[in-house]
Amino acid sequence: MNATSSPQRTMRVARLHGIRDMRVEEIPVPATPAGQLLVKVEACGVCATDSRKYEIGVNDGEYPFNPGHEWLGRVAAVGEGVSGWKVGDRLYGDVYGGYADYALIPVDPIAWSRGPLRLPDDLPLERAILIEPLADCLHAVHDQARLKAGDYAIVIAAGVMGLKMVAEAARIGVRVMVVEPLEVRRRLAQEFGAEQVVPAEGWQEAAKAWAGEHKGADAVILTIGDPDMVMPCVQACRPGGRVVLFAGFGNRPEAKINVNDLHYREIAIVGSEWVGTPPNQCRNRYDQALELLSDPKLPFQSLITSRCGFADVEAAIVRRQSFAGLKSMFVPESH
Repeated sequence: MNATSSPQRTMRVARLHGIRDMRVEEIPVPATPAGQLLVKVEACGVCATDSRKYEIGVNDGEYPFNPGHEWLGRVAAVGEGVSGWKVGDRLYGDVYGGYADYALIPVDPIAWSRGPLRLPDDLPLERAILIEPLADCLHAVHDQARLKAGDYAIVIAAGVMGLKMVAEAARIGVRVMVVEPLEVRRRLAQEFGAEQVVPAEGWQEAAKAWAGEHKGADAVILTIGDPDMVMPCVQACRPGGRVVLFAGFGNRPEAKINVNDLHYREIAIVGSEWVGTPPNQCRNRYDQALELLSDPKLPFQSLITSRCGFADVEAAIVRRQSFAGLKSMFVPESH
């Protein structure tokens, strides 16, 4: 018999039923399958991926679809065959289903999931919710950009992901320049450790002056899905540099690139997806993210600029596509 904290019989859930069609519904609380945990959700981060699925559709699941995948909570029931977990344990989950009162997660890693990550009770929601996206940023900085102390890096756009990359790169001794059109975000980039912050207009000339004798950046990380920015990022690299495509490009998947520039200057263009596209996952980045988020000296909690509930989660997902605020956190209201 499953161990359980007697969860409710029904729960609320916010699910997509098609493009731009999100509905809040009441459905039965699922039974807890063998090998899985049923978790009472405390919070779920609103992600750019959720907005993309809202706008252009779901390509990795079926409707109705719950896109929330950055969530945390406490174990409400333990499936048969599960050891090491008990009711009341706090954990982070990265499978779809987070916009709900309850969510299921397999205890063993699967292709696109680390599996549950145990959390300390005293880690604030505003920090804990950032574990998966910070792990993604650590993968981009370390595994894909391959940055090290003394390198020069340019981060294009100081959104919630770009700022985390700035913080990590600066922490390990990288000299960081940020390109960002909004003044409020340029100020944040400086707080997160950027050495140089410039507006979008004229950024390539500013980058040349900044890098000076270094002759360009060792890595340029493009955190926005704009294919017209790919070639300028290539041009901003020094010989042997790397361009990291961190954002998805949605329905604009083609970029114009001078391949001679890649060839003669030996520039590499690489993607950066999650903590590594299967089977190349670097799941240890989750543990490193938790360690960094447990350090109160790093200002990650300032990235959460709004909260939402079932009544306004759709509005928060739509707002994620604009420049209003940084990151919203979904918190289920009491039933």
